[in-house]
Amino acid sequence: MPKTAENDRERRPAGPMNPAHRAERAAELSVHACLALLLLTPLVWSPDTYFPFAVGKAVYARSLIAVSFALWALLALARPRWRPPRTVFLAVLAAGLAVDGLSAWAGVSPQRSLWSTYTRMEGLVTTVHWVALFVVLAGTVRTRAGWTRLLKMNVAVGLAVALITMVRFHLPDLPLFGLPSEARYPRVSATTGNPTFLGGYLVAVALLAAGFLVRSFMRPVGGQAAWTACLPWALTAPAAVYALVLTGSLGALAGLGAGAVAAAGLYAWLGPTARARRTGRRALLALGGAGAVLAVGIAVRASAPPPATDVPARAFETVMLERATSAERIGMTMNRRFRNWESGLKAFAERPLLGWGTGNYFVGSARHISEPDGPQLVRDHAHNMLVEEAASKGVFGLAAYLALWGWTFVLLIRAARAAGPRDQALLIVAAAALLGWFVQTQSLFYSATNWLQQILLLGFAAHWEARLRAGDGRTRRWAAAPLRALRDRAARIAAGALVLAAAAGSLASSRAVHAGAAALHRAEHEGEFLADMERSVDAFAPLANGPRVILINNVAANWPVLSRDHAAEADRLLAWMEAEAPAALAAEPESWVVHHALTRLYRAVAATEPGYAERAERHHARSLELAPNLDPLEPPLQSPRAR
Repeated sequence: MPKTAENDRERRPAGPMNPAHRAERAAELSVHACLALLLLTPLVWSPDTYFPFAVGKAVYARSLIAVSFALWALLALARPRWRPPRTVFLAVLAAGLAVDGLSAWAGVSPQRSLWSTYTRMEGLVTTVHWVALFVVLAGTVRTRAGWTRLLKMNVAVGLAVALITMVRFHLPDLPLFGLPSEARYPRVSATTGNPTFLGGYLVAVALLAAGFLVRSFMRPVGGQAAWTACLPWALTAPAAVYALVLTGSLGALAGLGAGAVAAAGLYAWLGPTARARRTGRRALLALGGAGAVLAVGIAVRASAPPPATDVPARAFETVMLERATSAERIGMTMNRRFRNWESGLKAFAERPLLGWGTGNYFVGSARHISEPDGPQLVRDHAHNMLVEEAASKGVFGLAAYLALWGWTFVLLIRAARAAGPRDQALLIVAAAALLGWFVQTQSLFYSATNWLQQILLLGFAAHWEARLRAGDGRTRRWAAAPLRALRDRAARIAAGALVLAAAAGSLASSRAVHAGAAALHRAEHEGEFLADMERSVDAFAPLANGPRVILINNVAANWPVLSRDHAAEADRLLAWMEAEAPAALAAEPESWVVHHALTRLYRAVAATEPGYAERAERHHARSLELAPNLDPLEPPLQSPRAR
């Protein structure tokens, strides 16, 4: 396989370092420090915000990515060696971003497509940050040793998360790092806020640890003793699997199973020795046997007589076994999923080219949700990324999504065939971990923790694509003109200024997002409700609709008491809501959630001031156009607190 000096040894300036070299070295170390800190994202949360896990992880990751990207860009502008190698991954990710942008522009709410909500912290802005991280990884982690260190650090963080998960399960009352109580106990969320997100993360950790374990048996001559090399991974892999079991996530179990089957199958096909291939075949048989046992368990429980009581006894103490062997639970879950996917596919058929826009799945699917599930079936996600990409971004978005995954698996298999035994072990488990996540995303969506794992493994795959391409000496035509432009000093200065401005804007937006979510938290738990809600609305305009809807629903719920006992305050609040309503509708004109809230508000007000009846009926009619089978007068799924 062709190799370059950059693949096997980092280039360092010869001789004493001058000030420019020292500055370059400092920037390089700072980038690597940011990357190391990013690996801690699964452990991060912000207890002072209303959505502590989503907001905390997003603000933390975005901030570090912004800083690392700015530092990397300055390095790349100053020294060509820091520019990422030519890979198909860059082209596919760029195409995906272009489709995302077009979909957002053509969608029903460009603002929501860009910024998402406090609840999810997704959107095009988040995607841009993660793609920027991919570029930083491709440009700065250029050696096998560098990638090995990074992946080992990632697994070490995963071990910490697994240990926290175990403590949260076995000692649920122990105040650990100030984490909130487990809302779904005995299912455990630990530091992610959702058992399914935690399970998806632990799939990657378990498989990577298994890869390092296999690799440790292939130690180079003169390496450390086998048992000391194996021990960390022999402890981490089962710890991650056990922690995954404690999440009770069936999607994660399916992902782990798919990843394990893929790893065994790839070893059975590509193993470097006859013994390795034979071991792969035996592992496939063992996994097949485990699957058969699970199927028998499901069949036995399904054929059991119905329980004599309304609350049947648990068949297993282990939450994963209880859930995985319950045909009734699996059937109910899949029925809800199929209904959700059906509405998503109908939404796709309505806007097949560019979809409804990123983050607007709930708008399109609500038009096709059927009774009797009503609002309980409403989801802001399809819980299936194929359906979600199709409905949100249309056929072009779906094509970009499939192209990325298709190229990822093709490249990793090609690299595994060309690599030596130690490298092959990591490449196989990287492919297995990514396949496991792909399988789980057919019943889930992305969070910051899972984004991090995918981008990290895509960066590793891109490193191997560059190694396979090393020495071809070609440059794509689309890249030639920008590279020529960067030869001009003024162009480099201008590009650097733009990058620094973008990074500063990212940091400023993250600070504003945190302020808005913190105000929401204070309003709900400790502060002056109305004053803090106003601060939340004003903190960051692109996310203001979240607190606006909460406010409108609160005023509607409390209007009878307000209008009777606090007339002046009622008038003030009504004037405030009337001022906020146009902004809410301008940001999300086709959001049935906004129209439902306004319908409730004006119906409540019309009971004391009949002049508002016409507004109530107008929003009611619009609500039924946007979501024909959802009653706007039903209480919202998260009913407002009476304050």
